[in-house]
Amino acid sequence: MGDAERVSEALGDAWWQEMLKQSDDLAGTAEARAPGALERLDALLRAWAIGFAAVRGDVLSPRLAESRRGLGADEAAGFLAALDAGILHVDSAGFVRPQAFRRKPSGGRYALFSRNGAGVAVNLEYLIQLAAAAELISVHHVAGPDICFEQGEFDAVVEADGVPTLVMEAKARIHGPDGLLGLLASLLRLSEDGQAAAGRNHWRKYKALLDITARGPVVLWLVADGARWPFEAHAADAGVRLVPRPLRPATKESLPGTCV
Repeated sequence: MGDAERVSEALGDAWWQEMLKQSDDLAGTAEARAPGALERLDALLRAWAIGFAAVRGDVLSPRLAESRRGLGADEAAGFLAALDAGILHVDSAGFVRPQAFRRKPSGGRYALFSRNGAGVAVNLEYLIQLAAAAELISVHHVAGPDICFEQGEFDAVVEADGVPTLVMEAKARIHGPDGLLGLLASLLRLSEDGQAAAGRNHWRKYKALLDITARGPVVLWLVADGARWPFEAHAADAGVRLVPRPLRPATKESLPGTCV
């Protein structure tokens, strides 16, 4: 049984159909959020790649490698919206510095590129991770100082008085290797059987969620291009129980458990 079948079976057909509709909705509203997002971000990435090659002695060419996953309209719109709102700042070499939420103590500068042979490749996962953290502020009205980016095993953690209320994990894509469905399938499987087989990365995230929910329930927000999946996560029988919340377009409702 594949990841999609496992998730659909565990959460039911109604959740699955709502997920598919949400994905279509997010793609459809991307143009309204940031007109011409794909073309604009592609142009910016090519310009920033020139700057990246200029500051990296081991990069011989600013040529961008073709990504097998390409750019998604939803992730492009979200990243540009964060850029336009001043939540993110990108320098001429494609290094991003968050302006509104807390960075990790080790520095907090994030590279949109990595070396790929003689040229440059886009770090797609940073696009959706940074955009999703910015959405917590611009869409869900979470106070920026309450958002800790890249904390522990999660891409972002929202805290209230030092206590986690929301944990976010973002993947570049819903399907495919290292996709969001694979992570969700592992978490659901581990929630039923803590000894179930799971990849090391998925197991670490489940263990971190287990530790956090021991202090109280949190919102688990799973994000990808075309996906905003909220769950209530709470401790149950020495494990973690995941209860799905209704999926709605991200522009219409604040996440449960966040500041409004």
